[in-house]
Amino acid sequence: MSAPALLLACPMLAGVAAAVVFGSGPPETIAVVALGWLAAAAAFWSGRRSIFPAAVAAGSFAVGAALGGQAERASRNAPILAWFREYARDAPAAIAGVLREDAARTANGVSIVVDVSAIDGRRVSGGVRVSIAGDMAAAAASDWQAGREVSIAASLREPLDYRDPGVASDRLRLARQGIVLLGSAKSAALVTLRARGSVLSEAAGALRVWVRRATAASVGRWSPKSAGVVTAILIGDRGGLDPDDERRLQDAGTYHVIAISGGNIALLTAMLVALGRAVRLPPRATAAASMALVAFYGYAAGLAPSVLRATVGGTVYLGARTVDHRGTPLNALAVAAVFAAATAPLTLMDPGFVLSFGATVAIVAGASRLAPSPTRDRRAGAGRRACRTLLLGARTLCAATICAEIALAPVSARFFGRVSAAGLVLNFAAIPLMSVIQIAGLLAVAVAAVSTAAAAAAGWVAHVATLALLGSASLVDAAPWLVLDVPPPALWLVALWYLGWLVILLGRGRSARAPATAVVCVTAAIMLLSPGLARGHLAPAPAEGWTRVVVLDVGQGDATLLWPADARPMLVDAGGIPGSAFDLGRRVTLPAAWAFGVRSLEALALTHGDPDHIGGAPAIVRALRPAAIWAGIPVPRSEPLRRLREAADRAGIPWAERRTGQSLMLGPAKITVLNPPDPEWERQKVRNDDSIVLEVRIGDVAFVLPGDITKAVEPAVAARFEPAQVVIVKAPHHGSPGSSSPPFLAATHPAAVIFSAGRHNPFGHPAPAIVDRYRAAGAHVFSTADDGAVVVDTNGQHVRVWTWGSRRDLWLR
Repeated sequence: MSAPALLLACPMLAGVAAAVVFGSGPPETIAVVALGWLAAAAAFWSGRRSIFPAAVAAGSFAVGAALGGQAERASRNAPILAWFREYARDAPAAIAGVLREDAARTANGVSIVVDVSAIDGRRVSGGVRVSIAGDMAAAAASDWQAGREVSIAASLREPLDYRDPGVASDRLRLARQGIVLLGSAKSAALVTLRARGSVLSEAAGALRVWVRRATAASVGRWSPKSAGVVTAILIGDRGGLDPDDERRLQDAGTYHVIAISGGNIALLTAMLVALGRAVRLPPRATAAASMALVAFYGYAAGLAPSVLRATVGGTVYLGARTVDHRGTPLNALAVAAVFAAATAPLTLMDPGFVLSFGATVAIVAGASRLAPSPTRDRRAGAGRRACRTLLLGARTLCAATICAEIALAPVSARFFGRVSAAGLVLNFAAIPLMSVIQIAGLLAVAVAAVSTAAAAAAGWVAHVATLALLGSASLVDAAPWLVLDVPPPALWLVALWYLGWLVILLGRGRSARAPATAVVCVTAAIMLLSPGLARGHLAPAPAEGWTRVVVLDVGQGDATLLWPADARPMLVDAGGIPGSAFDLGRRVTLPAAWAFGVRSLEALALTHGDPDHIGGAPAIVRALRPAAIWAGIPVPRSEPLRRLREAADRAGIPWAERRTGQSLMLGPAKITVLNPPDPEWERQKVRNDDSIVLEVRIGDVAFVLPGDITKAVEPAVAARFEPAQVVIVKAPHHGSPGSSSPPFLAATHPAAVIFSAGRHNPFGHPAPAIVDRYRAAGAHVFSTADDGAVVVDTNGQHVRVWTWGSRRDLWLR
């Protein structure tokens, strides 16, 4: 067997995944481990070699299940979480611990991750991510390096999930990364450096500091954006990446080239081996020295899943060379997988691990079948041999790209709701450009201490290659159809996809490959053309002929789904997080809309241009392709609104301005605009009182969606509202004290009110006085902060209100 480590790796990975997804108890897994390995030993010593592989696989599966189950339980029950729930208070806590990674600069300051050893003098353990605000934080960040001990006074809280169907748990994701609590500190003065790290961690930290400084000096002089890309490729630090560039590379399917992975490690290994030969080191000594340097480089880069896989694979390959052994790449990859499963089982559930290992397996196992083996023709001239080599390289790259894209398509759809075909073309440019960037960047860093001019010249080469890399991503602007937004497919569809390709690659004869090809084609068609069948609605559908209104949980923001019976749905606002690179539209609003069965929109209504209302709109426009975008009073100087309108123009989506008194029918729903009137002057900034206010009426039931209006315009809105037997109000401006005035409540007389606000938000929304005012008016009170997504189903006579997070269920009529 050319890759015996696969006999351990595959069942072990399956065991970890099964334990994490389905759960496992220690007694059962320990028993299976013992039985499996005893059976393996008995089979080996008895000479029954045919039973041996099955017994080893069973034992390895049980080992993986035991490791995965234990790690999952530990992540959910960290000691620091028990301390927080028992002793936490509003005042900041004194945290002591070791920095897990270097401080990362953010839009609002600096973020650090601390492996805590004590809080307020109590011995506890667990990870905490702390955001540090203020100008001092950026200056002090270079001292906050991985491995150093710090103490910090920070306010702590548990991570909060967006409680909508279809939205993954952020709390669980962070827990699997070992981050249990989140914290905030107002100033870097509250952080004290207590001790430096070990010799190894300090050496790695010094390397990262030098790379950042040398890159900033040699590449940053040409472009800070280019320096951010080069730093990401060299040491995996993505803190300097421009968010727009990240998104474009992700859309283009070439984001992988700025992550340290097999290509980077292979290129570094080749450079080290070439250097050893240049100085005439013996082959074994060169391999041993290269192995040590590659291992240190991987450690310094942080050992993220892709880095871990590439580093272990590279060291296994070099280690084999030191003993003059030639193993297969697939065997080295299997050893890396076993190492990852044994040392950090929950890493296997990380998208980066799945994408990195999946792509590599596909390239190693599939590309060799598509790309020809090199042949030597000693009679051919040098030019002909060079051309043949280039053609062979292009064909090999094409085969590798096809195999990787085929392998990762359902994984990308499952994790990110997106499939990109642009990478099939762009990898021919992106991978060579990444190689140029890495070589030029390494050269710039290496010579920066000797010659500023030489470093600047190498930095210029890296800068030009970076511009070309980022420019290649513009292909998705010219051909947006190359990127498909699809609802995450069901696991059974993903399994069918891989089973079909496995039979195609390994099956013999047309009798096996023909049906497998049909299965793959049907599976792809279902995922792309029938997403409802691919996954099904995670939220139960309303009764036939009923209209549904959903106030989504988007934290401190607004997003309301309106789906009249027998009509296409519309979305009023899309949520967003001001000053954050977190794409709430793609991560929360869009998955929730998919989970309710939405595949396209009749309209996207933007009540006004505040970022907590329109920040998620770009993702909605790309994925759900609304037939029209409704906007209120124009604000020419609003950059977000301008960008959104340009995106709508590129997509051919009409931009319609709505004014007071307009009305239209959407199925059985009559939608009337109650605000804003025509403006008397040009707006210089976004104003809450310019919000579009919509009244949605279905039979005897009316909904009021008021945006962020305040009591200044509420009387005029109330005067235009016609009474209904049942009125449901989404509270104006998230329930702020300056809204929901008594005249507004008297005119609407709501049977229920829904507050859209984030838990523990800094504004105190909804204000207790406003909540009491609605209760005094006889309204049932719902809040996304307490209840998660709030769903209202009605047929125009009967009204049912139910919630996704708190499982409340109430009939209003």
